[in-house]
Parts: sequence; structure tokens; C-alpha cells
Amino acid sequence: MATKFDGLDNEPIITETPEVTTDVTVEPTEVTEQPDQPRTPTDPNKITVKVSDTKAPIILLFGAPSSGKTMTLVRLARYLRAKKGYSVSVDQRFVTTKDVWEYAENSAKFNQMLGTTTALSGTGRNDFLFVRVCDSKGKLICQILEGAGEDYFPSKGTDRAQNPFPSYMTGIFNGNNKKVWIFLTEPNWDVNQADREEYVQRIAYCKGQFFNLKKDKSIILYNKVDKTPFVTGAGQVHVQNAMNECNNEYDGLFRIFEYTGVNPFHDKYICKFVPFSTGVYGRATQGELGHYDISHDAYPAKLWETIIDCIRG
Repeated sequence: MATKFDGLDNEPIITETPEVTTDVTVEPTEVTEQPDQPRTPTDPNKITVKVSDTKAPIILLFGAPSSGKTMTLVRLARYLRAKKGYSVSVDQRFVTTKDVWEYAENSAKFNQMLGTTTALSGTGRNDFLFVRVCDSKGKLICQILEGAGEDYFPSKGTDRAQNPFPSYMTGIFNGNNKKVWIFLTEPNWDVNQADREEYVQRIAYCKGQFFNLKKDKSIILYNKVDKTPFVTGAGQVHVQNAMNECNNEYDGLFRIFEYTGVNPFHDKYICKFVPFSTGVYGRATQGELGHYDISHDAYPAKLWETIIDCIRG
């Protein structure tokens, strides 16, 4: 029933509204869930960053895709938190470009990454992190850049040795902060000889373009050393034999870092060599990542000791 007003006296006039009925059968609609669509990667050359502390050294984890950069950061960070009482946290102010969703996602899951009990899946095109390491009193010791392997050494393409780095990387490389370059290698790297040679050329190109001989330092990290016969006990490695094997596998790598001038310490190379292991990984099953057990503390302890030597030296 509806009520309407008609005329100036506002007397209501009641009119009947007939009820309308329909005899319609509505067929149920099947709702199909749409799979999550992959998000478009941010153009790395449009990413801008700012290093807020221009004095604290920057540690650069340099390696090819799947070389173990992320797990190296995870293992080192877990050691520093548990054994040193240090804080290791993502620098939220590092990326100044809006809507770089990759950095936001990686920042949000960083603590979860550090507590992982499974192998982490490979990183994506713009999966990078800038991490601050502070001592128990809150003093900033160093900053760590864990960049995408595809930017350090593209898995495909021509002339990869001199492929341009993204602008956000070159900005850091050319900055005033002292750098400690950690170049990741591994035994029995599952690539052909040409790839291995080009990776060595990539390191040589990087050193020639960005390495400040007056203050920068370098470390050759021989990752996955636990897969070699050079491990003699828990956390114990025959370092010289491991170094010889690394030198054989990556022909010309150590020549890049040979002393060419005055050598006050009578060292043959300006780089340091550190055998390393992030841990033991279980075999992955269908749909499940393999279990991860951390390595002996001797490995991250030695790496951290070497980093501090490089910072002070």
C-alpha cells in the first residue's frame, strides 16, 4: 500500500498498489575462483633509494642467481642476533620510490625469513633488501645490501660481463660509504665453463668500474663448502685446499685481486678468502620445500670476523 499527497490541503489520498508476483526460477551461478595474477615487476631503473647513514660501511652480497645470497644473509643475521645480541633489521627508509611492492613485501617477511626451517625459494627480479646491523647498545656497525642475482649477473643474454647495473645499485656503488664486496662462489657450480668465465669477467668489470682501492675491501666467499672433501670436522675446513680448488674452478678470479703496488703485508691478494656454509637442506618433495638446518656457528663467526677486519682495515 502506498500513501500519496494530492492538493493544497495535504489530505492523504489512499491508493492501493497491487502486489506483483513473478514465477521465475533463478539458476545458481557457479563462481570460479580466479588464480592470483602475477604482479608486474617494478622497473629497476625507476627505483630510487637513499642511504640515510653515509658513514657506516656497506656490505655488498654479490652473486649470480641461486648462489645463496639470501640464505647467507639469513645465516649471518641469525648468528648476530643469537650469539652477539645484535639487532638486524630492514631499513624502511631506503627505498624512496612509491609503490615498490617487492621491497615492501620482503621487508614485511624479513623476520619470518630469519626463523625459517625450510629452504627459501629463489628470489625474484627485484627482491632486494637493505639491512642495518646494530650492536647491543644501538650503535650502527654496518649496512648490508642483498640484491637480486639477475642484476649482479643475468642468467641470460649477451655480454653479461658488462651489462649495466640498475641505477639504484650504481648509486650505492659510487657512494661515499666504505664498501666490503663479498663475491659468492661455490664448488661444482652447475653451469658451463663459458658461464663461469663470464662471471669472473663480471667481477673484474665491477672491480674496475666501482672498486675504490683506497678504502674498499673484498671477500671471496666459497659457499657450500660442506659439499666438498675439504671439511675435516664440524665447522672445520682445510682453507688452503679449498682456496686452491676455488682458484681452479674460477680461473682468473684471484688474479683480479693480486697486489700490483706496494705490499706492506706481503700478501699475494688484496682480497680475503672465506669458506662458508649456510646449512643442510633436506630434499624437497612435491609442493613442499626441503627442511633446513643451520650450519655450525663457526661459519658465520668466521665471516663476521672477516667483515670486521675489512671494516677496520
